[in-house]
Amino acid sequence: MALTDCPVQVVWDPAFESYDFGAGHPFTEKSRRLAVRLLQESGFFSGGSAGRPELVARVDSAGREELLRFHREDYLSLVDRAGQDRHGPSLDAGDTPSFPGCFAAAARVAGGTLAALRSVTDPESVHAFNPAGGLHHAHPGRASGFCIFNDLAVTIRQFQHRTGTPRRVAYVDIDVHHGDGVMYGFYDDGSVLDIDFHQDGRTIFPGTGFPSETGQGDGAGLKVNVPLPPEAGDEAFLPLFEQIVPTMLRQFRPALVVLQCGMDAHVGDGLGGLQYTPRAYERAVGLLHALAHETASGRLLVTGGGGYTPEHVARGLARAALRLRNASGPAMGPEPLPAAWRAEFAELFRREAPRTWNERPEIGPSPWTDDRSGKLLETLGERLGVRWDRSELTEERSGPG
Repeated sequence: MALTDCPVQVVWDPAFESYDFGAGHPFTEKSRRLAVRLLQESGFFSGGSAGRPELVARVDSAGREELLRFHREDYLSLVDRAGQDRHGPSLDAGDTPSFPGCFAAAARVAGGTLAALRSVTDPESVHAFNPAGGLHHAHPGRASGFCIFNDLAVTIRQFQHRTGTPRRVAYVDIDVHHGDGVMYGFYDDGSVLDIDFHQDGRTIFPGTGFPSETGQGDGAGLKVNVPLPPEAGDEAFLPLFEQIVPTMLRQFRPALVVLQCGMDAHVGDGLGGLQYTPRAYERAVGLLHALAHETASGRLLVTGGGGYTPEHVARGLARAALRLRNASGPAMGPEPLPAAWRAEFAELFRREAPRTWNERPEIGPSPWTDDRSGKLLETLGERLGVRWDRSELTEERSGPG
């Protein structure tokens, strides 16, 4: 099977947009919807090959039993009650308000990631993408950071429950915020490798994710935190990603790879302080695609995550799906965006839409230097007890499908 025939299923149920904290709240599923619309308008789902991408347009909500694989019963009851009150309480310190129907809305997003899991474990489809998911801050007993139910953690638990054994899962998170709900939820679990690149917790929510946090018990040495200072960009992220992720996945040999592809590390994000360009995201997705084929029989599940500038979220998540379809294909550069999509964007966000897939971003000065990469790798290597594999990995090595 050629790379251009790599099967991908994209999950988007219109009901995902009911996960809505109201006007003025920074998180919205609308920009994730526009990522799927951009794929549709660009012909992503058309073509004659048997392995062409498919759109899963209706999903079942995660059931209570599935949610209980990660969340506590008392917390589920709290969310359920709050969602029945027109003026329900905040579900955390204030960033995550309840709203009417919030239980059903959050359960539907979790159901989307579970649907992606079913696609990944289907022999006919090795890659799946839920742009609405990636709600990585929710903990077993509380909401946090715009996240009510942790679809990622629920899905990892479900994968292991279905197989009846603690099959290994590699979770990689490139959101600007530390994925604390996932990491601490599996902190002592030796079946989950967690690698998290994020802005230094001393400068941003949730204030966690330091190199010294490497897991405990059976999970010791399997939790990898890579904090970067504000204004760091591709020059910091890519060399570290290209050393850490291949080494850890090759040693761990997962049965499933999960990527939380938060777009809030993109330069110019409304809440983040890092400066990744589209090249960083495309390179990361492409390399992880190659590693999934090398180590996990191609089973790769990707979700969205944070992202608070709609232009970056919609185009960036659409590019991620394109990378899953053809890991070594050309990046979308100055090609114009579809006129119908631009009109839809302008109507939805009441401002002019971007004109092309990529624009030359304005990058500010970075505090990063090459010696900082070396020092961080040395620190992590000592704490994790690993020696970094410096062999070259290219996207073209990804193999069939």
